[in-house]
Amino acid sequence: MHESSLIKNMLKVIDQVRRDNDVRPVEKITIELSRFGTIDEEHFQFHFNEEVKGTDLENVRINFKKVPFGVEARLVSVTLRNN
Repeated sequence: MHESSLIKNMLKVIDQVRRDNDVRPVEKITIELSRFGTIDEEHFQFHFNEEVKGTDLENVRINFKKVPFGVEARLVSVTLRNN
């Protein structure tokens, strides 16, 4: 499934950001979605929730930004909590 591999790759990047920052919890992520892509916010959220079920990323907020062109979905930023 395309969405699953896309999200798994994003999760690897998120994990690397966390390791680079003393494994702090993630507060939110920002995702760009192409207006002309096949993935919309609900679709992405559903697949993301399935991938992170039972992990500490289960309650991460997702900020979506629509872009006119580009890849279907792209991880733009990871915001970590200040403990």
